[in-house]
Amino acid sequence: MKFITKTGLKALVTGLIRDYKVYGTVKKDGFPAYGEITDAKQLVLLQTPTHLSAKGFVFPERETLLRFNMEDGSHKPVVEAADQVIIGLHACDIHAMLLMDRVFAYGAPDANYLARRAKTLVIGTDCMPDEHCFCQSIGTMHATEGFDLFLHQTKNGFAIDVGTKRGAAILRKYTKAVTAAASEIRNMEAFEKKRAGSFKTRLDAPAAALPAIYARSDASPVWDRIGSICYGCGSCNNVCPTCYCFDVRDEPAANLKQGERVRVWDACTLEEFALVAGGHNFRKPRGARLRHRFNRKFRYLTDVFNAPFCVGCGRCIRTCLVNINIAEVTNELIAEDAKRGIIDETVRTKKAER
Repeated sequence: MKFITKTGLKALVTGLIRDYKVYGTVKKDGFPAYGEITDAKQLVLLQTPTHLSAKGFVFPERETLLRFNMEDGSHKPVVEAADQVIIGLHACDIHAMLLMDRVFAYGAPDANYLARRAKTLVIGTDCMPDEHCFCQSIGTMHATEGFDLFLHQTKNGFAIDVGTKRGAAILRKYTKAVTAAASEIRNMEAFEKKRAGSFKTRLDAPAAALPAIYARSDASPVWDRIGSICYGCGSCNNVCPTCYCFDVRDEPAANLKQGERVRVWDACTLEEFALVAGGHNFRKPRGARLRHRFNRKFRYLTDVFNAPFCVGCGRCIRTCLVNINIAEVTNELIAEDAKRGIIDETVRTKKAER
């Protein structure tokens, strides 16, 4: 493990700014957020979660996929990717980006996403959970891959996990790193112990048991109850670091000669999401849309990728206008399963440990 001082971090960030487009954690109007960094002084390594994830830097809210000419029928694919660095991702967001990598490489690889991802350096950092975080219950509390460097803040600077050759190269190029002293590692370990005991939100079953529990929950009254208060605004989708649904639109220019095909984010909680020809909507009730979204997080995609697509970041809980809480809903479904007397043995074991 390597170590740099706070001055060393400033030198690293300053060097990266010279050669890359750099995005990092900042304070915007007093709130934690990601923004472009043009001076090392702007970077604020936040232990609290940002309201928006860093997903938009590798999967933009809107991007052009191709440009076409309606006069001659020609078209040209557009793949835009610049060298960039994202600084300040917490472990849960690193897990989320790894899931997105798997999604966009699955089946027919997505050239736009993969090109942008290949040019992105990831520098992670420590965090401290707030009242909504539950990454400990999902198994995303720590990241062992998916980053180039990972910074652990200590009393005198930063202990650093080097994750890739690219990470080692930028550390050598832009700053002076030394082997971390035993005292710095002890400091880091003490922080991790404090962090592990700070979680206020927990799931009452292990993540491995959730697909089966959700599979038995289709008729639960929970869905009608939360559907009756949901606004269907899509905020939970927009802040989620693993929601990747999109719509594709052809947009002609005003001269009706050229145009662009663009990709924009979409959200399964919006009423129009499941609208099909003839005006039919096979998921019109908001409760049905929420049931679909929650199953996407804990069941449907787990069946394909063998991992939950909720990383426990708590963003959807913080953002929901009517306080729908994905952890509380999941615990309600776990409790309902227990009442049916068919709860998984793994759940019993989990409850016995608490």
